[in-house]
Amino acid sequence: MKIGIQTQWLWGTGLILASIIACFTLYQFGEFVGFGLIILPFVVAYIVFVFNIPAINAYMLIFYSFFSVFFGRYILKDTIPAGTLYDGLLVLGYIIVIVKGVTGKINWAKILDAPIAIVFIYLFYCILSLLIPESLGFDVWMQGVRVHLYFVLTIPLFCLLLDVKSLKFILVLWGVFSIIMSIKGFSQINIRLDAADQFFLLGNNFHYVNGKLRAFAYLSDAGQFGVQQAHAATIGAFLFLGAKNRKERWFYLILMATGIYGMFVSGTRGAIFVIFGGALLYCVVIRRIKLMLVSLICAGSFYCFMVFTDIGSNTYAIYRMRTAFKPEEDASYIARKLNRQILKDYLKTRPYGGGMGAMQFGPRGSILADTPFDSGYVLFWGDLGVVGLSMYIGIIILILIKGTWVVWFIIKNEWLRGVLIAMMAGITGVAVANYGNPVMAQHPTCVLYFLTIAIIYAAPRIDKSLREQEKNEQQPAITQVALYRK
Repeated sequence: MKIGIQTQWLWGTGLILASIIACFTLYQFGEFVGFGLIILPFVVAYIVFVFNIPAINAYMLIFYSFFSVFFGRYILKDTIPAGTLYDGLLVLGYIIVIVKGVTGKINWAKILDAPIAIVFIYLFYCILSLLIPESLGFDVWMQGVRVHLYFVLTIPLFCLLLDVKSLKFILVLWGVFSIIMSIKGFSQINIRLDAADQFFLLGNNFHYVNGKLRAFAYLSDAGQFGVQQAHAATIGAFLFLGAKNRKERWFYLILMATGIYGMFVSGTRGAIFVIFGGALLYCVVIRRIKLMLVSLICAGSFYCFMVFTDIGSNTYAIYRMRTAFKPEEDASYIARKLNRQILKDYLKTRPYGGGMGAMQFGPRGSILADTPFDSGYVLFWGDLGVVGLSMYIGIIILILIKGTWVVWFIIKNEWLRGVLIAMMAGITGVAVANYGNPVMAQHPTCVLYFLTIAIIYAAPRIDKSLREQEKNEQQPAITQVALYRK
């Protein structure tokens, strides 16, 4: 279509005026306001786009969970909290589904797929924690409750937006983002650290162990990077086993290989247990003797390789991972045990914990704020007490039981069954690794955990949709055969 001279002049004049306004705003009000003005048209365009295709908001939640630290480190320069944008995406998602639900363009009944009872009981307990005598007040509670509110709000939204098409696309997104993370980790170890990496390391010297850098890619730290890549490797391995298409098999094989590489260069020893935990769950759920034997032989061989040999120990990444199998010789492990004994003595008379946010945001000088937690479960134990920790672990167990039941007795579609088993294996491994690092309270692992829960609970509906799709595809062929016989 040919654009007329008048239209060209109109666009040109508009762009010039927009540039002048942007420059004036930058000069007069500073780069933050100017940056906001520049991105405003893109924000408006995104909102319009998402109103037409609501599933895009689910993709953006996953994208931002991977790259929130990137935006904070490279673009926002820590001028505003990077997590604020995730909050905005959540709010926008609910505005969209409410508006489209009122107009009848989205089925609100999908929200009933979510574990509503679990979500609201958990939310109720988080609110009650504000009332315990040890609570540090509303401001600290608001900082500590953030990840718990993500749990409450993200799972129902994912359930509303999940269908066959979006699930397939999400698996690709997850794989691509994980591969990007491993490429960045490779660059940090073998090529160079960019200016943002160097600035980050100034205040995070623990990323150097014995003079060796632990890769952290675009994530918050090496611990999160290692567990995320082990998670990706676990998912990739089990999806590879079930893939029928050659392109898919290559994609998942690359995901597995790059995930294992990222896990090793992170130097995060606890990440290795993501794979062991995932393999154990896979063996229980798959109920196929040959695959179970293969998985057990591979896991056993790897364990023997790490524990009973010194092969590869001249490579630092392998040497550091090998120390995870001998915790009694590790000074870090011994220090963690002493810290947990301090917390145990303190929390003995505090079954509801020291109050939401006490360990991360409490005042210096208090036992909880001054004791390193070094574990996701210790973090929740200090904040919510043995009652809250028991509830959190109980939710994980209930979800895995629910997922196993769905896989064994409800799901008929082979592809969906394979996806569910892989996702459950991945999150089981992460739950094991959460004992050594607070990964389930950080991006992107927390969002992938919520996504896994949503997939488990939405799976029966997705399976029904797949069966109807298969039936519709078979119907024309049956009709043609009947006509031919006549």
